[in-house]
Amino acid sequence: MGHILTFDLGTTYFKAALFDEVGRLVALTRVPTPLEVPREGWCEMSAGGFVDAIRSAADQLRQQAPREYADVVAIGFATQANSFVLLDSADRPLMPFIIWTDRRGKDVEPDLQPLQSQLRQTTGVPSLTGEFSIAKLMWLAKHRPDVWKNARRFCYLSDYLTFYLTGRHVTEAGMASLSGMMDVHRLQWWPAAMDLVRPDKIAFPQIVRAGTEVGTILGERAAELGLPTGCRMVIGCLDQYAGGIGAKNIQPGMISETTGTALATVRCSDRFEPDLPMTAYQGPAFEAGYFYQMTFGSTSANLLEALRNHAAKGMDYPDLTAAAERVPPGADGLRLKNDAYLLPVDQMFANLRAEHTLGHKVRAVLEGVAFSLQSLIGQLTNDAVAGPIHSCGGAARSRFWLQIKADVINVPFQAMTCPEPTSQGAALLAGRALGWGSLAELSARWSTTQSPVEPDAKQHQTYQAIHMSGCAGQ
Repeated sequence: MGHILTFDLGTTYFKAALFDEVGRLVALTRVPTPLEVPREGWCEMSAGGFVDAIRSAADQLRQQAPREYADVVAIGFATQANSFVLLDSADRPLMPFIIWTDRRGKDVEPDLQPLQSQLRQTTGVPSLTGEFSIAKLMWLAKHRPDVWKNARRFCYLSDYLTFYLTGRHVTEAGMASLSGMMDVHRLQWWPAAMDLVRPDKIAFPQIVRAGTEVGTILGERAAELGLPTGCRMVIGCLDQYAGGIGAKNIQPGMISETTGTALATVRCSDRFEPDLPMTAYQGPAFEAGYFYQMTFGSTSANLLEALRNHAAKGMDYPDLTAAAERVPPGADGLRLKNDAYLLPVDQMFANLRAEHTLGHKVRAVLEGVAFSLQSLIGQLTNDAVAGPIHSCGGAARSRFWLQIKADVINVPFQAMTCPEPTSQGAALLAGRALGWGSLAELSARWSTTQSPVEPDAKQHQTYQAIHMSGCAGQ
């Protein structure tokens, strides 16, 4: 049947992975995302750097598993949102990609106000800020007329990958919906948003659902990447949602979470829900009539990494969590501040005393993230949480951390067997497009889980008391 090649276009790393016909991860490689910071608050990536990173990841994968790589029949992807580039009439990049973390759009936030009244009901986005691509487009129109007057094509990061490999100008609906420029009900660009950015001569991509096949890889691109002729391209989806798909989150009411650089929860729904809290996003899923719902938080594994870099260089994460296991629940009163992600490491904690060790600090971070996760899930479920919750991200490798989450939220947690559920989610979409089975059938066979981590009733009571007293990390 062949193998599936996936690219996970993350903000920190690009990952390339190979999956076989039974969903087994047979090879994985990663290269640093080639980001550049030309000035404070800006974040860019050259189109050449993007292509070089894709080539490098593919080359490393081919060297790692040459026989399997030679048997690739389809390519899929998982991608970040709101990172884009503009092309000229000859389809040459006019500028570097502007990455979603770039803050130059902040000064045009007041100009977004005309969209706010209809935004949530039309796009599924609760509010717009300068981080959204529409704000940066407006910034370019004001401050880079040399680029704006010559722009003829708009591409998000994964759109450019698709265009580069196939010549097709296509975007995925769920990722595009996070732009605040797409009507999630009609799967069309929203005229009110288009009027704001005035793309008179700029072609925006065709919108399709995740898992849509868009043709074969161009001959010269297949040769460039060492791929077989006839290899097909399947549109993937937003990385957080791909992780949800890889975590079996494909039925209404299911919930998955990712504890990585950011904290994210994903819920599958069979309807658009207009009354979700203003912190929730929702967009079109892999099938008509299905939507994903998401909440995000900045209190996540990024704080554990910051703590390690500040106070425990040389220690790996299992060593850190082992130190935390020797500390009782509640970390002897040490708490993570609500705004810890904005603070230097030595200011992240409340109630810090001389007797608090590194283990106390690690436990306070793990518990603070768990409380933050409880809040994010509650926003999607109105605090009526049903388990099990499937976990993704590097933190899912720690059963101790899963136990804390289970105890705080009082539902079972399960990690996935595959260490890369985001890449596997992209592969599942490609496998369905290849006719290997329905998404439900493939998920049942491919997306297996580890044994559940059950909540401890006594520990849950302890954490409830902490929560009532005013926990941190929310």
